[in-house]
Amino acid sequence: MAAGVGGILLAIAVVSILLLRPSLPIRWVLAPLFPQVVFCGEPRLRQLAITIDDGPSGHGSWQLLNLLDELQVPATLFLISGHLERTSPDFVSHAMAAGHRIGHHMAEDRMSARLDPEAFREQFEATVQRLQRASGATPLELRWFRPGGGWFTSTMLHTIGERGFRLALGSVFPWDTLHPPQPYLRWFVLSNAHPGGILVLHDRPDTIQATLATLRAVVPELKRRGYRFTTLDEMVAGSRIRTSR
Repeated sequence: MAAGVGGILLAIAVVSILLLRPSLPIRWVLAPLFPQVVFCGEPRLRQLAITIDDGPSGHGSWQLLNLLDELQVPATLFLISGHLERTSPDFVSHAMAAGHRIGHHMAEDRMSARLDPEAFREQFEATVQRLQRASGATPLELRWFRPGGGWFTSTMLHTIGERGFRLALGSVFPWDTLHPPQPYLRWFVLSNAHPGGILVLHDRPDTIQATLATLRAVVPELKRRGYRFTTLDEMVAGSRIRTSR
């Protein structure tokens, strides 16, 4: 009986951590276990990186660029190449001109880890080519990769490493794809934000308005708390500088 109650309490504790403070096990367990994956940046620097997955969604993606400009913060946009047709051809070049980085998020919104190695490599390369074409006359240096579904394999890491990419996940993921109420999204981000944190939100037709509302609510408050917003490039470069000293 006692063992059963203990198991239930443990399960409740685990679920509570995942729903309320998942940044803790990400930073303390996953990041040390997988140093080749970027979960977060330098914990001694009071900075945050905004990353947006699954775009572009259409008109909402342009609203996102306008809001980021209004808030004066950069972001790394992990785009799905198959979604580029949802918006105008100049979206990628416009985002780059505004100071945002473009990340590689495969060709379709599916679990990348389920692809066999050859299928993964083919889709990975095809996505690189399509994103580069979408940048138009502006040279696009792709460096960051985020797999569909967030799961990765050793073969995947090897494949992207050969092409000079790094796999970036995140440490502040407010479960926005499950459509929680807006107060929860705001509370979650503000409660889980930490120095070196990487925030993950989504630019999908069913999430973009919540993403906009969340950013509008949390960015001014986090700035008031002394956080500075950076791109993934700057965050990782800062971590390397501090580490080498």
